[in-house]
Order: sequence, then C-alpha cells, then structure tokens
Amino acid sequence: MLKSLPTPKELFFKGRSGDSRLGEWVQAISELSSIPPSNKETIVILGTPDDTGVVKNLGRPGAKEGPNSIRKHLYKMALPMDLHWENHLSLLDAGNTQVSESILETHAEAQKLTHQISSLGHSLITLGGGHDVAAPHFLGFVEGRRALNPREKVALINIDPHLDVRELENGLPHSGTPFRQILDSEAISGDGFVEFGTRSNRNSRTHFEYVKKRNALVITWESLRMRAEPISEVFKHQLERLARTHHSLGVTLDLDSCSEAEGMSAAPVIGFSATELYTLASLAGSQPKVRFFELAEVAPSLDPTERSSRIAAECIYAFMRGRALSIQTSR
Repeated sequence: MLKSLPTPKELFFKGRSGDSRLGEWVQAISELSSIPPSNKETIVILGTPDDTGVVKNLGRPGAKEGPNSIRKHLYKMALPMDLHWENHLSLLDAGNTQVSESILETHAEAQKLTHQISSLGHSLITLGGGHDVAAPHFLGFVEGRRALNPREKVALINIDPHLDVRELENGLPHSGTPFRQILDSEAISGDGFVEFGTRSNRNSRTHFEYVKKRNALVITWESLRMRAEPISEVFKHQLERLARTHHSLGVTLDLDSCSEAEGMSAAPVIGFSATELYTLASLAGSQPKVRFFELAEVAPSLDPTERSSRIAAECIYAFMRGRALSIQTSR
C-alpha cells in the first residue's frame, strides 16, 4: 500500500513563469497500475519513511523525515539548460510505503512495492528512512528483475563507511543488518557485491571476516586516499567491471559517508565530500545497467539547514543528469 504524498503546494515546487522546476515535470502516481506506458526510460521514486531500524541499532532518530525532505529540495531544482530530460526520461513519484508499527511488516510492504515497480521494467530511486530499508528495497528490485528474466544476474555497490552486516537481533532487522540479509538471501553472489568507502575503524574484525568469506570486495576509504588514481576512476572501474558480468546493477548510498553533511543517524567526521558523492552518483546514472539507486539515513530534524537533504537531492539530480546524458549520447 502506498501512502499519499503531501499536497502539491507543500511538496512539488512551482516555479515562476519562465522558471521551470523539476516539481513541474515529475508526475505523482497513487497506484502502480496507473503508470502510463512510455517509450522513454521510466524512473520511479519510492520512499520508506521509517527509522525504527535506526533506533534498534542505537542510532539517532529522524530518518523517517528523510524522503519528503529530499523531495522538497529535489523538486525545487531547475531543469538543466543543456539537456532536455523530458525527451529521454519519464520521472514518476509513487509516494511512500505505508509504515507499520512492525518493522517486518514495513519491510514486507516496501519489498512488495519495489518488486511490482521493477517487474514492470522500470528503474527505481528509493529513499530512506534508515539504511535497513536497503534490504527490502533491493530484494524487491531483484525479484522484479527476475520476474522479467529468471536468469537475471544483479550486482550491488554500497557507498557507506559501515559494512552493515550485523546479525539480526531476536529475528528482527535493523539499520546495521541489510547487507547480511541480502547476501544470506543469495539474491546476489558475493563477487557481485562491493563495499565502497568502508571505514576501517567503524567495523569489527568479525564483520570484515564475514564479508571476506562471502567473496565480496571491500574498498576502504583509507585505501582510496592512498591511491594515485581519483576516487571517481576507482568507482567507474567497479561499475564497468560489474556491468561486464551482470544484467543489472544497484547503487545504495548512505549519507553518513559524507563528511560535509550533518543530519544523519550516525554523524560522520571523516568521509567523502559532497562533490565527490555528486560525481559518483553521476557515474552511476551514466552506466545504463544501474537500474536501482538509493539514498538513506537523511535525518532533517538533526540538521537545522537540511544540508543533508540538499546533498541527497543533488546526488539524485546528478544520477538523473548522468542517465539523460548517457541516453542522449547513445542515440
């Protein structure tokens, strides 16, 4: 079940005459069955405004406000002057997952919705909420892709200082468990999973050992700073490597990887700059096989200027710009 968005006046920014904004281009939908057919690539935005998993993981609450705050800043942005996105992309907003008091019910609903959207052949931009929603969001995406092609091989890159492979507690997930859930589900193989920007002092040896046993690739933030090649080139190489052996890719970005943002469940001190994340998001959009892109852990109430929401919005803008440019140059 989808929870309807705030009214257009509250959410979809209306520009002045001759001053078009994204909020005037995006199309809100209340039922997934109402998605219109299109000969353009359709990207559907879905939020899951829940931070129950953050609280369970002893993080700071507030991420439940993230999806609509990100939208607010995204839809205020102007349409680009050098690209006519409307010729290449169809952007739809499906609103938010209906959140339950039970985290398991919320996750089940989120997974069902991403499954439905993905099975229609559409690309997804998902918004947290806590990063625990990466598991249902991505697993639903994989299920939907395999409904179209049972042999679909899917890979995933997690941009995050945390490995997030903790064990469930009393059978319940939280914001530290999503990638153990994904790997244990065997939705993807370990060699199709990359932890990008992991901080060495934010994860236990046990968790590093678990990821190693699953044959996943861990590229630490510390090692990236020691390399001669730019971080963007390392990321691009991983996208290209995975694209050669997989049908579709996902990229999930935890905003606590950004040293310049303030309003997150786990406030960072060291990390990527906002500009670096913008570049990584643009590269993700430029890779046609990336059909799943996610932002998580934005907590506006912890950030008086909503800087974290603005950075997240910039990253989504970069992803869509990269996608539109990729489509335009391929024709």
